[in-house]
Amino acid sequence: MTLGFVTVENSTLGSYPETRRAAQAAVDHANAALGGVGGRPLRLATCVTDGSPESSQNCANRLVAEKPIAVVGGIDFGTQAAMPIYEAARIPYVTGSPQLSGELDSKNAFALSGGSVAELLGITDYLTATRHIRSAHALYVDLPGLLTAAIKGSQNILRKKGVTDVRLIAEKSDAADFAPALTQAAAGNPDAIIVVFQAAACARIVQAAAALNIHSDIYFVGACATPAVPRAAGGRTDNLYFASSYVPVGSSGGDADAVAYRKAVPEADRTSASQGAFSTVLDLRALLVKTPQPSAEGLLTALRATHDQPSVMAHPYTCDNKQIDIFPAICNTAVRLLHWKNNAFSDVTGTWQDGRQLITLIN
Repeated sequence: MTLGFVTVENSTLGSYPETRRAAQAAVDHANAALGGVGGRPLRLATCVTDGSPESSQNCANRLVAEKPIAVVGGIDFGTQAAMPIYEAARIPYVTGSPQLSGELDSKNAFALSGGSVAELLGITDYLTATRHIRSAHALYVDLPGLLTAAIKGSQNILRKKGVTDVRLIAEKSDAADFAPALTQAAAGNPDAIIVVFQAAACARIVQAAAALNIHSDIYFVGACATPAVPRAAGGRTDNLYFASSYVPVGSSGGDADAVAYRKAVPEADRTSASQGAFSTVLDLRALLVKTPQPSAEGLLTALRATHDQPSVMAHPYTCDNKQIDIFPAICNTAVRLLHWKNNAFSDVTGTWQDGRQLITLIN
């Protein structure tokens, strides 16, 4: 029984081989410890994109030819161009770390976490409802599309929630030096700085923040919830916070899923995105074992029927197209807020943060 898998690697936009390795680790765990799907082993057919629409279309055609029961998305910036191919083939596209609108507005796609959209909403909800901040500056990647729209939507929400000082600073993902942009973001010592970048850039941003001795609390989206980012700060991590759609796995403890993830995925690969890939594979396996004569069509039906469906290392999901109306693919909007402490991520609040109700304030 084949699952397709697609992610971007070795691109100037980013590279996420850890998602592919985590998906394969989940398949191996499912076959070795869980009996596959009713005794039938799972197989992972993988395809790597370079972040362009053309490469995503090429991968979609290659994966559809494998006749998979579903295609699992790691992180792929060209997904919008590929979605019509999956839709025409009636093969569900399922992801644990959605990034762009093509993944989020297709009724053939299922985002078992809300990705950066939900993480920004969760951060905004926490900052306004719990921290009651009055100033927030955002440093975000200058990449047209969903992330830019999301950060500008968060700007509107913050202002409507009483945050009087809101500033947006855009920067290129491959900027030679983040210090000038970060200096702008830190001007006036805001209550919070929100950073929307990918992990490689975030590591450089925390280095610059430490060198500039920035005291404002800095909040990162889940793409940056990887040990390499806080470690780049050289020990200055008291003001670094991260939103993630997944619970922290730490170095010990947790439920059986967290233990399995730690055993299967080396620490260097433990990111929010790799958790998403590992979780999604096992979530699909859990649905397939309950689906008579599993097929792509049967899986589409099963996904659409989910309601508070348990999810590996994540909040239960409901794929009713109603969690966030403007993004029908999102099945789950809950996130955890994490802090780096004792060389591991730990919960800030110990509970899920869900800012979906704030979406009504964007306009």
